[in-house]
Amino acid sequence: MKKTKLLLFLLLPLSVLANINVKHTPIPGGIAVVDFYTNHSNPKAFYNQVPVYTQRVNNTHWQALVGIPLLAKIGEKKIIIKDFSTRHIAFKVTEHNYKKQYITLKGKNKKYVNPNLLHMDRINQERPILSKARKVFSNTIMNKEAFIRPVSGVTTSPFGFKRFYNGQARRPHTGLDYAGDIGTKIKASGGGKVIVSDEFFFNGNAVFIDHGQGLISVYIHMNKRLVVPGQIVKQGDIIGTIGQTGRATGPHLHFGVYLNQTVVNPNLLINHEI
Repeated sequence: MKKTKLLLFLLLPLSVLANINVKHTPIPGGIAVVDFYTNHSNPKAFYNQVPVYTQRVNNTHWQALVGIPLLAKIGEKKIIIKDFSTRHIAFKVTEHNYKKQYITLKGKNKKYVNPNLLHMDRINQERPILSKARKVFSNTIMNKEAFIRPVSGVTTSPFGFKRFYNGQARRPHTGLDYAGDIGTKIKASGGGKVIVSDEFFFNGNAVFIDHGQGLISVYIHMNKRLVVPGQIVKQGDIIGTIGQTGRATGPHLHFGVYLNQTVVNPNLLINHEI
């Protein structure tokens, strides 16, 4: 019996032995931690047909970490578990109200409210690049610990704010804004592989890092990018500096996190709370 258990352990992918401590926060923009049990060595989980981050807690106890869309409706949701069979596990998304934020853009920055045809052409060319980055799902977990703050500045704009630019409603704030002087060094929140390092219309200079299984961190409005696509970084490595590029009213870092192609509150992975 002991030999059988040892063999089963050796067959387990090393990636699933890494655990991220996340508080169950099943709200729009939050992370639902769904427990399930299986003897399978590599079970798969899906939410809305998108693969979900899974981790083995111990023995037969597993967890699925499910990113909940900011615009998700309240009520019962289901994930699909595929191991020796296919089954559904239900969880509930509860209500959470985010505050409103009104931002005024003047002068040349008005182009970020109502882009002209030339700008729209560029935006449309950039969308597939950004969409592809958000959909990256690598099976190997490259970060085995809680995220760290990429910079030490104060949070000037929390996650989830319902934003209005020059009185016009836009999508909610999809990350955290940290204040900082231009040139302040930015650290990688966790270890991973750089999948995007480029300059975009709205995001300015931006870096995307894949941490494995659909967990992706995003650094936006940078002054300088100090990493290139394909580069492997460790937690705490300097990846760029704070700037004011793209749609930014002042120097700061916009820090975002994607989980199963969904933006979630980064604080859940840093401080384990909203």
